[in-house]
Amino acid sequence: MGTDKAFIDVGGRWLIASALAALCEAAQRLVVGGTDPRLEEAAVAADARHVADQWPGEGPLGAVATALGQARHPVTVILPCDLPAISPADVAALVQAVFRASPDAAPTAAVFADQRRHHLPLAIDSGAGALAKGLFESGQRAVASLLDEVTVVDVPASPTAVADIDGPEDLPSAR
Repeated sequence: MGTDKAFIDVGGRWLIASALAALCEAAQRLVVGGTDPRLEEAAVAADARHVADQWPGEGPLGAVATALGQARHPVTVILPCDLPAISPADVAALVQAVFRASPDAAPTAAVFADQRRHHLPLAIDSGAGALAKGLFESGQRAVASLLDEVTVVDVPASPTAVADIDGPEDLPSAR
């Protein structure tokens, strides 16, 4: 994109604000990211807390491990900021899938699936923090490596839940 996706304006608000709005029912909301002061601004505006990524620029697994390390509730939702139309109902579907999963020795994660399995967004047992950190420290950087180690529940994806913005051609005005 050539710029931080979090601060792209879509529909009159930053993408980070859209992500935080989808998490409106969450008991704890964290914005994991770098040092851009706008992250703090977006977090405060949404009654969330900015947490510095422990491993900035090192891939998404580091941000996931950072978020899980700060989690204070049984399930954590990891939501990238480039899903402008994801809804609170979409997020709730992921969380409910984790709670409905039969408990076993491995932590559970729920992800959306349509023609493929989407690694993000995801809801995951918050107890998977040590696992995520261990994988990161062993050199893994992809969220897929974490999903390989947990029980994964596929949730049917609504088109808006997984419609991400990868490049300028994906912006609503470009369609």
